Amino acid sequence: MYDDNPRLATRITRLVEALSTGVYERDRAFKLCLLAALTGESVFLLGPPGIGKSLVARRIMHAFEESSAFEYLMNRFSTPEELFGPLSIQALKDEGRYVRLTEGYLPEATVVFLDEIWKAGPAILNTLLTVVNEKVYRNGNQTLKVPMRLLITASNELPEGDSSLEPLYDRMLLRVYADRVSQKQHFKVMVSDHADMYADPVPDGLKITESEYAQWQQGVHQVSLPESCFEKIYQLKLLVEERQEEHPELDLYISDRRWKKSVALLKASAYYNGRMAVSPTDILILRNCLWRDLPTRELVQAAMSQYARELAFEQGEMRQQLLFLHAELDRLSAQRADALVPRTVRTAALRGERYELDLNEATLVNRAGVGEMVILLPLTGQPPLHAELEEPTTQVRISATELQKRIAQGGGTLPGFINDHDNRSYPLRVALDAQQRLVLKDNANRELLVGALGPWPVSRLTRQEWQESLAGLTVQVQQLERRLLEQRAQFNRTVPHNFLDTDLTDMVTESLDQLAEQMLTLRQSMADAERLWQTIQSAYDAQ
Repeated sequence: MYDDNPRLATRITRLVEALSTGVYERDRAFKLCLLAALTGESVFLLGPPGIGKSLVARRIMHAFEESSAFEYLMNRFSTPEELFGPLSIQALKDEGRYVRLTEGYLPEATVVFLDEIWKAGPAILNTLLTVVNEKVYRNGNQTLKVPMRLLITASNELPEGDSSLEPLYDRMLLRVYADRVSQKQHFKVMVSDHADMYADPVPDGLKITESEYAQWQQGVHQVSLPESCFEKIYQLKLLVEERQEEHPELDLYISDRRWKKSVALLKASAYYNGRMAVSPTDILILRNCLWRDLPTRELVQAAMSQYARELAFEQGEMRQQLLFLHAELDRLSAQRADALVPRTVRTAALRGERYELDLNEATLVNRAGVGEMVILLPLTGQPPLHAELEEPTTQVRISATELQKRIAQGGGTLPGFINDHDNRSYPLRVALDAQQRLVLKDNANRELLVGALGPWPVSRLTRQEWQESLAGLTVQVQQLERRLLEQRAQFNRTVPHNFLDTDLTDMVTESLDQLAEQMLTLRQSMADAERLWQTIQSAYDAQ
C-alpha cells in the first residue's frame, strides 16, 4: 500500500494540471480519463467533432512512463484487421495457424482511443467486449493478456437503446459530455496559440512508473466503504429512481454491474485523493456514471444537486432539526406569553358585542393628571415603539381607563410612557389580535403581544419551568452545532478534490454555509428570548 497518501494526492493534482496545460474547458475530461486510466475503466466522450477528444486520449498516454497508444477512426467498413492487426500469412502458410500480428495495434496498447465507435460492426464489437470485460485478447489458440489501462471511445451521437451496441455502451463506466470552447478569453488564446498540443506536457518526475502503478492498484483494494457512505449511495439510488418514475418517457436504465463498478471507482477516487475510506464527496463522481443520454444527464444532474445540498453531509436532516428547534422556541415563547397575557372578556352592548380587558389583578400606578395606569410588558420582542426612540421597549405605562375605552372601540391610539421616559408621552396604538389578545403596534405596524404586570400567574407557568425548558433547548442546539461542525470538518478534509468539478462541491459549501447562518439566527433568537425573559422577571421582582 502506498505509504504517503497525502503526497500521492498532490502528485495526482500536479499530473492533472500538466495534462490539461494549454487546453481549455476540458478539465473534466482530463480528470475523469486519468481516474479511469488509474482504475482500468473505460470512458465515453460525447460531443461534436473537432473539440479535442483525440487530444485528451493522446495526452493521457503521457501520464505513464512506459506506455503506447492506439487510435482509430471507425467507419461502417472498418474490419478487425485494422484494430487487432493483420493475419500472419507466414503462420497460416507454415503452421496452419490463424493468428494476427498485433504489434502496434490495439491488443498491445496501454491507451486506446476509438472515435465514432458506434459505426463499428458486430465482429469488432464482440472482440471489444471480451477485451473490456476480461482484459484478454484471443489470438488464434492463444489468450494474450491485454495491457490496456484506458479505453476512450467517442462519438457525436448515442447508440439506439435496442441496438447491439448497448452491451458495449454499458461497459463505458464514465461518460463525459464536452462541447466547444465557450469563454471568450479561452477562445482567444486557443485560436492564437501555435504550440504543439500533441507534445508531451508531463515532466519526467511526474510520470507514473510500472512499479508505482502496481503498488497503487494494491492500495486501492485496501480502501473501505463506510456504512454511512453506503447508505448515502442507496439514498442516491432511490432519489434517481424516484425522478425516473416522474419522467417515464426518459430511457434510463442503470444496471447492477454499473452500480458495482461505480462503487469500485469511488474507492479509487478516495485513494488518489489521499484517503483510505470513501467519503460523501467521492459519491459526487457518480454524476458522470449514471446518465445514458442528454435528457437523462439532466435528470441525474438534478438528483446529484439534491444529493449535494441535502444528503451528502446530512444537511437535510440538520435543516429539519433546525426547523424543529425554531418551532420549539416559538412554542416556549407562546407558552410564556399565554401565561402572562391579560384575559379578555366579551360583553353584550346596545351596538353588539364588545371586549374589555380583565385588569382585576393588574398592578396599577397613579400619575397626576392621568390617574391609574397599567404597566404593559412586551412578551414577544422589544422593538422601538416610536420613531424617535431607538432603544428596546422594556415596558409601557398607559391609562387603564383609556386603554379599556380603546379596546371597547376595537382599538385606537392613546398617549403612553415608554420605559423610563417620564417627561414625555408618546402616541401608542393598541388593539386585539386575531386571538383577542392585547397587542401594541410598532413602527413597522407589526403586532407586539404584551402582558399586564401583576402577581405572578403561578398556576400557568412557573419561572423554573421556563428556565428548564430553555436550558433543554440550548442543549439540543449545542448538539446540533457540534454535528454541523463535524460534518463541515469532514467535508473540508475532502476538498479540493482531484476528480470533481467545483460546481457540486460549491453546492455543498453553500448549503453548509446556509445552515451555519440559520444556526446563528437560532442562537440570536434564543439570546433575545433569554434577554426578554430576564427583563420580564426583573419587572416582576421590582414590584
